[in-house]
Amino acid sequence: MDAGLAMLQLWFGISLTANIGLALAWFLTNRRLRRLENRSVAPPDPDDIVDRVEQAIEGVARRVDELANGQDFLNRVLTDRLDKRARALPAPEPANTPP
Repeated sequence: MDAGLAMLQLWFGISLTANIGLALAWFLTNRRLRRLENRSVAPPDPDDIVDRVEQAIEGVARRVDELANGQDFLNRVLTDRLDKRARALPAPEPANTPP
């Protein structure tokens, strides 16, 4: 078999496979799009939206409270450690200033 003929057959095979795949994808996409366009969507209930927003705000408030509590804890820990280190250090010597 000629190498040129083999390459031509390979090229047509790949091209044919790609074209069939694209045609199938186009068909399925159009079918799905038609189904989505024909489906009726009910407007959401305002009470449900308000409930979701309230839950989200409460969740954020809880997270902010946890963050503030964590910050207070870290401040206490650092203050305690600095106090312990300050007590462990010797007293500063008075500076000799010339008269």
